[in-house]
Amino acid sequence: MSGPTLLVVDSAPQTAERAASALVGTGLVVRAARDAEEAEQALGADDVVAVLASVRFPRGNGYDLARQVRLRRPEAAVFLLCGGFDVYNAERAAEVGVSARVNRPFSPEGLRGQIEAALGAFPNADLASIESFEALTEVESTPAEAATPAPRPVVEGLPEPVHQPPGSDERVATFLPRDWRSLPPVKVDPTVVAPAMEKAILAVLPEVVDVVLNKAIATSPALREMLEVAVEQAVREALPLLARRVVLERLAEMEAAAKEPTDG
Repeated sequence: MSGPTLLVVDSAPQTAERAASALVGTGLVVRAARDAEEAEQALGADDVVAVLASVRFPRGNGYDLARQVRLRRPEAAVFLLCGGFDVYNAERAAEVGVSARVNRPFSPEGLRGQIEAALGAFPNADLASIESFEALTEVESTPAEAATPAPRPVVEGLPEPVHQPPGSDERVATFLPRDWRSLPPVKVDPTVVAPAMEKAILAVLPEVVDVVLNKAIATSPALREMLEVAVEQAVREALPLLARRVVLERLAEMEAAAKEPTDG
């Protein structure tokens, strides 16, 4: 497969598949890289015209990759993908030549628009091919209602999908809403949220640690043995000083009692 290429660098293969679905009919080929090593190899291709990279990915980050792209392919557009707990450093992004920020989860129209703004309008683009493509949502169906799955977008660099039992292919944190992929990104001020989160974590941390230790001590012979050794060593090291302090305190109490006047 050849043609102008968008390189997607993210540990989640769904990102590249979603980008490929958004760019159907544009003539752009989507190639996936899951870590810094694969990204470096992919940048050797002459047809890379744009890079969509996560702020963080295995063995690398989007800022360092953007700097590398600027050195090797200065004409390419670089987009940083961030969301969730990622922190976007606008000053650092400007220094390394990032073209724009893409919020996760991105809409197909939004991604397409940003790429067009950087590269120019796609010639002879098949606009009808993405008119019905909406943000992904979760749909539950019974086996009787299950339909033939849609074809997987063609993405270079991704292995063929492996069949997984229902519910085991993607683990999503339980606190996320079921329609989290289609919800618009929410702007959060880290200066407000971070101190509140820190305070909340510190408030519950002692109870959590207490519960974890109690369960671990009750269920783990190895931990009990380790604790016994640690306690024995601590007692052996601290007992002489502790005993001396207690004896001195007791002698001082007895001396003070002897000096007190007696009644009658």
